[in-house]
Amino acid sequence: MTFIHKLCEKLGENNKPIYTVMAVACGKGTVRPILSITDKKEAPDARKYAALRELMTEFIGVPTTFACGLIGESLAGHIAKKGTQAYKNARAFMSFLGICTAAGYFVPKFCNLGMPPIMKKLMPDYDPNAAAVEKPSVSRKPAFGQITPNQNYYNVYRVKSTSPFYRAGMRV
Repeated sequence: MTFIHKLCEKLGENNKPIYTVMAVACGKGTVRPILSITDKKEAPDARKYAALRELMTEFIGVPTTFACGLIGESLAGHIAKKGTQAYKNARAFMSFLGICTAAGYFVPKFCNLGMPPIMKKLMPDYDPNAAAVEKPSVSRKPAFGQITPNQNYYNVYRVKSTSPFYRAGMRV
């Protein structure tokens, strides 16, 4: 047996779904806030709020997912007899089912319950539902050939409305 073969067998002996999900959650808890905070298109407060919200989601999601996975694993004794291959398979399946339940129901539920008061305490002056402030446009005299507000945008080239081209809806 080669070293690679032994390493793969050792890693595959205890391959629980919860390990994979926890690794992904920890990665998301690190990378997503960084991506949110470095988005230069957003306002600084909006970036901070988004990054903090992403981080708090993972803080809520990691323990919830871990607990649901362990609870699911512990219920495998009701499905199969301990010490059998069916029990090992049932543990893996129930752990996966617990993780799916956490991701689909419990994490969003706990985030919806816990996030608003936490975010209000951490960023009291920021309102995520406020409309974005738009910069007023500077009105200039249109250059030659540009469309003015009084012109028909679809009939720039002055095609007669009685022509078949116009009636077919083919506009430039």
